[in-house]
Amino acid sequence: MNTETVDLGAVPLARGAPGALRTTLVTLIRREFWEHAALWRAPAIVAALLMLVAVFSTSIAVNVNDTHVLHLDPATRIIALNMTQMVWTMIIYLVAAVVVTFYTLDCLYTERRDRSILFWKSLPVSDGLTVLAKFLVASAVVPLLVFVLATASHLVALIVWKLRVTLAGAPDLIAWDALAWLRGEAVMLLALTLSSLWYAPLVAAALLVSAWVRRSPVLWATLPLIVLPIFEYLFFRTHYLWSFIKYRSGGIWHLLGQGGHPVDEERLRLLSDLNWVGAFLSPDLWLGLAAAAALLYAAARVRRYRDDT
Repeated sequence: MNTETVDLGAVPLARGAPGALRTTLVTLIRREFWEHAALWRAPAIVAALLMLVAVFSTSIAVNVNDTHVLHLDPATRIIALNMTQMVWTMIIYLVAAVVVTFYTLDCLYTERRDRSILFWKSLPVSDGLTVLAKFLVASAVVPLLVFVLATASHLVALIVWKLRVTLAGAPDLIAWDALAWLRGEAVMLLALTLSSLWYAPLVAAALLVSAWVRRSPVLWATLPLIVLPIFEYLFFRTHYLWSFIKYRSGGIWHLLGQGGHPVDEERLRLLSDLNWVGAFLSPDLWLGLAAAAALLYAAARVRRYRDDT
């Protein structure tokens, strides 16, 4: 780790006024992006590649001479606008999720392995605040970065495509509608927020593993998820663990889809007829947040005493 990039004067006391605490937390978050540049580089590279596809692609798997394609009704073309927003954001988000997974499993482990933890513990910053900063980076800052990147890059790609429609005769598959676009962005922001809340205990558990294990945190995190369900089935002929893992992986999205409202294409509500209230008020969501708080506390306590020296 390169400690020379850190401005020690910019790290105020962690115990003090709320303003000083907030400044310390912001500095710790900036430190994570200094030391783990892949957190912002990977989403930015994917967004740039998606824009390049929009600029240089010669077709979108449609026949330009197909009169049915060239005469899509306005409602379908606006729905296509919302669908491209969703797909565009999800591609960037999935790449960022992979990077964040390895980051959370590695960040606390690496600082013990390279002994940089001795330097960071010499600063007046508590273990709890350090762990909290890493948690906020993984569960809040990176998803917000994904949202901003997806919004900006999708707009640029849409402008480029409209220019190609006008100048190069590309098929006009997407119609611009400001209200539909804003609704799509609101849905993506809500979905990213819901995702951050739902997967918060997984992020906290990964930080605890990173703080606790002495080697191979990725193996320690993944092997129990495979071995324990197999063990349960072989010896007890039950599958409670596997059912829990599946539910915790994507159960909130099944609940979100139970909106109970039929899709009305004339009102262009393809992405908004979802059970947002039920998803955000789900007891399992809030129980998971409580579990995340407990796991973060445990990670901070383990970091306090585990330095492998």
